[in-house]
Amino acid sequence: MYEVLEASLADTGRLFAYLQNQVFGSEFNLKGFDYPWILSTRTWRKGEKVLDVGAGFSKLPMHIASDHECEVWAVDDFGRSEGSEFWERGRSPQELIEGSPEVKYVLERLGEPETSSLPTSYFDCIYSASALEHVPTELAQNVWIHMDELLRPGGEMLHAVDIALPTSRGFGHVMLAYLFDLLSFLSPNAIKSKYMYETPASYIWTVQSSVGFANRPDRRKVSVLKMVIDPEILTDPPTNTFNRITKDDMRGMRHFRVASLLLHLRKI
Repeated sequence: MYEVLEASLADTGRLFAYLQNQVFGSEFNLKGFDYPWILSTRTWRKGEKVLDVGAGFSKLPMHIASDHECEVWAVDDFGRSEGSEFWERGRSPQELIEGSPEVKYVLERLGEPETSSLPTSYFDCIYSASALEHVPTELAQNVWIHMDELLRPGGEMLHAVDIALPTSRGFGHVMLAYLFDLLSFLSPNAIKSKYMYETPASYIWTVQSSVGFANRPDRRKVSVLKMVIDPEILTDPPTNTFNRITKDDMRGMRHFRVASLLLHLRKI
């Protein structure tokens, strides 16, 4: 069971403050919000045990290990369970691991606790930045249950999850997404699980059904209409899509407007 400390969407106001204060990782994109949000949202204490989920080649684990003197672990299989080299992106995970001795890398994916080497009830904080949206819908609840097993009582989770704006598929899809949230209490669980990435509220439902909430998050802060209408909602710029096209050779890729759902939870 968890206390919901924050459920919100990334916004330009906070990003500007992070940039002005030169918080590590601040940039004009979603990860450039997610990193400083993770660093600024809680108090980091020396010796804490921290787990980065889906770290990839991120420098955030090294920063937390060196600047906050935490024991940092990073779990990521770099696509090996899928037999894909896409997530390596032409780089060597082994070189990363050998060059970052301050971080303990575990080449696994979450959601399979029976085979995992990660210690249970061990971590003080578990976080992720633009990672959990890549988990297939059928595995998402298992991943959250596994993270819950890894976190000690009183520990915190900080997750920034990319959610595509419904405007990317036209006005009709906006109305469908709005009605989906409005009538979600009538939808079977199988339908809500299938479309968990459609709206921030539907993803929050998946988390709540997986690990349980002691309080109800304010849905107005993560509503479809707020995503669409509020000009302060931060979205990834077209330059990020272009970087994917050039870096990953994804030439047919379209630019979808994507926002960041922020979840800060404390285990009771």
